[in-house]
Amino acid sequence: MTNQFSSFRRFPSAFAIVAASALAFTGLIASTSPAYAQSGSDYRCAGLADQANTAADGASAAQKASAKRFVSTGKKLCEAGNERAAAKQFRAALKVAGVVEVEADSQMAAR
Repeated sequence: MTNQFSSFRRFPSAFAIVAASALAFTGLIASTSPAYAQSGSDYRCAGLADQANTAADGASAAQKASAKRFVSTGKKLCEAGNERAAAKQFRAALKVAGVVEVEADSQMAAR
């Protein structure tokens, strides 16, 4: 005589429903988060770096060399994991090039 609890029979289907829900939720979060967050990198080393690099490329000849140096230093600081110091370098490059940083709500939250 074997007694089998009914909850043990339903466990695999309940587990499958919970797992499917978790995967769907994870997919939703990943698809709605900004690109720099999806890649695992900080805005300061992704979006701000791109802005500074573009501004340095478009700067006048006198400002270009200085802005490029700030961008180069910022990229090295990002590789070292120091996003805060890198952001200062990127913002200095933007200032030298005479460009205002483009900010969004998600970017300000990353500061």
